[in-house]
Amino acid sequence: MSLDPDLGIDSVEWYNLHAESIVQRHEAIRASDANAWLRSELPLPPANALDVGAGAGRDSVWLNSLGYNVLAVEPSPQMAAYARQLGRSKQVEWIDDRLPHLVKVKSRKSKFDFILVNSVWMHVRPRDRASALTALLHLLSSGGKLAIAFCQGNSSANRPFFECRGEEIIDIATAQGGQLLKYSKGIAAPMSPPWVRILLRRPII
Repeated sequence: MSLDPDLGIDSVEWYNLHAESIVQRHEAIRASDANAWLRSELPLPPANALDVGAGAGRDSVWLNSLGYNVLAVEPSPQMAAYARQLGRSKQVEWIDDRLPHLVKVKSRKSKFDFILVNSVWMHVRPRDRASALTALLHLLSSGGKLAIAFCQGNSSANRPFFECRGEEIIDIATAQGGQLLKYSKGIAAPMSPPWVRILLRRPII
């Protein structure tokens, strides 16, 4: 088992260990509901979309159903296995890669009109966040949009993650030329931790 020097267990290993319960929890919420805040912001299809930390592919197949060409990034073998069991490996293209650098994705020399980073950012080490945003903004096409959504709360053995703030993301991204389109914080459901949602755009060149 690999260890994160700050948290203990590596985040990918944690997803491998808890894949079944995570998939059950995610699948209980429809992708259209989880991503309702993006409804008026998505580019017109056909377009290229990247789902970073795709899990079992709930959001990836939703984007595909809207007419997008989707590349799903998932480093956890167990989560990717659930995607195959659900038949989602046939609907979108999958790749084993991870933040902060997304080396395999960048090697394809592709640009994306929309990038979704849902329930992932709290697993990115603070020291890696500037590099992660650099990689994500670089992968956007001119005028492309980057959506980042994450929950805030206390890390625990049941769900280890790093503290993160929306303001930090905005500061780093705008310093790199990104444009802020949306920023919101709120409770998604009773007794649940607050969620932060940020939409950025790469300037039109």
